[in-house]
Amino acid sequence: STEEDTGYIARSEEVSSTEPNRKIRTVHMGNATKKLSSQDLEVLKSTEEDTGVNKKRLLKEYQAFKKRYPSGFITRENFGFLAQNFLPQQQCTTAFIDRLFHAFDADNSGTIDFHEFMLAITLRSSESSDDKLRFCFRSLDLDNSGTLSKSEMLYAVQLLFQHNPGLDEQAHESVNTPQKVLPLYFIFIFFIFSHAHLVRFWSRFL
Repeated sequence: STEEDTGYIARSEEVSSTEPNRKIRTVHMGNATKKLSSQDLEVLKSTEEDTGVNKKRLLKEYQAFKKRYPSGFITRENFGFLAQNFLPQQQCTTAFIDRLFHAFDADNSGTIDFHEFMLAITLRSSESSDDKLRFCFRSLDLDNSGTLSKSEMLYAVQLLFQHNPGLDEQAHESVNTPQKVLPLYFIFIFFIFSHAHLVRFWSRFL
């Protein structure tokens, strides 16, 4: 795509590259000068299309992302440090961060690129119940099967008990453990709960 197609630059000039057949453009934004390759421009364009984030903010986020992660990817270790800055202390467990990482890592590659990062952030902060539900579902569907297994749902119920100390004592003895709740939980999810109920439940932990 060209500069005119993307709309990400006010003016540009091609500069030499050490990689054959790869064009790099010097992008001028006010007093700041940044180099964006044609690949960078494609990433920005596709991310804008999929997230709806405006160009100005997207370029700012992209530059910050590349500065913090020069490789262009967030590793699981990087994500662990990042999560500690925005998750409540009680949620900073290896298991929970693994689930969250999985929700960001859409292609299950073991790393998170800028497009995946912005898409997950957009879904997580969206006011749309459907968007929130998609993000919640991705965090639970560890095997990318498109369905939630019993063990995956059990984790969600265990999380509910873990983050509500004393719930096992307050609940009736017929539902005072995750294992007892699970059969009823499946019934509620598939026959009683609307999408909004599920979103409100799981969003408490994301």
